[in-house]
Amino acid sequence: MKKESRCIICGKETDGLEVKPDYVIGAMRWFKRNITHNEKNYRLVVCKEDYPKYKKARDSYNSKTISYVIIGVIFAALLIITGRSLGAAAAGIGIIILMYLLSLLSYMPGLKVDSKKAKAGKTGA
Repeated sequence: MKKESRCIICGKETDGLEVKPDYVIGAMRWFKRNITHNEKNYRLVVCKEDYPKYKKARDSYNSKTISYVIIGVIFAALLIITGRSLGAAAAGIGIIILMYLLSLLSYMPGLKVDSKKAKAGKTGA
């Protein structure tokens, strides 16, 4: 039995590039299966029409993740330098984790890319 495909951008039933499952999608599926008991178990894709919108959102998520973690590391370093204690180090690690979690507010999953097709596309073959 083939799973129903849904675009993560427009929500329509369509075919497209498949989304790569990761820990965020796994956590959402676990929550829907065990807590809400409302798991649809769709095959998540990005349709051709929505790919430019997806690409923009994915690039934004990647840059925000990097920026937020860098800001967290800077704050943690300042806290550790000024605090000079084990508590300051723990708080610094907490700040880094918090900043990473904040970057997940703009989460956009990656796509499964066939390595043979990706290499062929890069070489122009």
